[in-house]
Amino acid sequence: MRQDVCVPQRNHLIQTMRNTGGPQCPKWAIWLLVMISLAYPALPDDLAQRAIVQIAEVDDAIKIERSLDANSDRDPPDNGAWYQVLRGGIPIIVSAPHATMPFREGAFRFSDGGGTGALAMELHVLANVYVIYTQFRSPSDPNFYDDNDYKRALEQLLKETGAWLVLDIHGSSPKRPYDVDLGTMNGESLNGEGKLPEQLQRVLRHNGISAISTNYFSASKNQTVTRFVAERRIPAIQLEINSTWLQPAETDLGAHRFAQVLEALTEFVQMEQQKHRGSVDH
Repeated sequence: MRQDVCVPQRNHLIQTMRNTGGPQCPKWAIWLLVMISLAYPALPDDLAQRAIVQIAEVDDAIKIERSLDANSDRDPPDNGAWYQVLRGGIPIIVSAPHATMPFREGAFRFSDGGGTGALAMELHVLANVYVIYTQFRSPSDPNFYDDNDYKRALEQLLKETGAWLVLDIHGSSPKRPYDVDLGTMNGESLNGEGKLPEQLQRVLRHNGISAISTNYFSASKNQTVTRFVAERRIPAIQLEINSTWLQPAETDLGAHRFAQVLEALTEFVQMEQQKHRGSVDH
């Protein structure tokens, strides 16, 4: 059952109990209230808002996905850059280090798909975040090695922006049981922001992305982007998103699912922006 359906039902039951002066409603209603409360934590009322994502953003994402996939196994022309940086207006950085094929342990391996880069770039458009992503095949895997230009550019961004948070986006096999897995190095990469995964999960579920896993891929092994950022005392989360949510060019359903993920992450970034503005105001 969709969370945005269950929450109003639960609130109605609570109001009924209050209006009757106590738990005087039928036992089945009380049990239903308990089960819904356990399965679906309460959401802030302000999450029930007008959708942000427009068709134009998804159409742009389809073009970006196709372009990145076409260049995935190609070197950059004329010795150009194999990665790209987009500067934003708020100090949150979104990384897509496997949008194209990375070189690891002596060979090029499969990419996570151009949809990861498309998601990052559309978050730049909608939420004004900073973005770094691969646009041609990478001579050194940015999520496996630190000694490469991608990580040096990322470190420069961290210094320039005073980043609040880094979201590192990856695509996961469609055979995985989850929609999204949140990798936090088993909590170590959060650097004191322990509520971030809970907040992110709530926003994802509110947008119909319900199968959430934590630390299936913890980002603890190797020289991951999440580890790199966390070592610099900045909160970071690795998002392993099932590839069925990252293929807007494939089908209408794929486009819709991509829009849901984009909507959720845009909402999450906006919430983080409001939170930090509130802390500054106080």
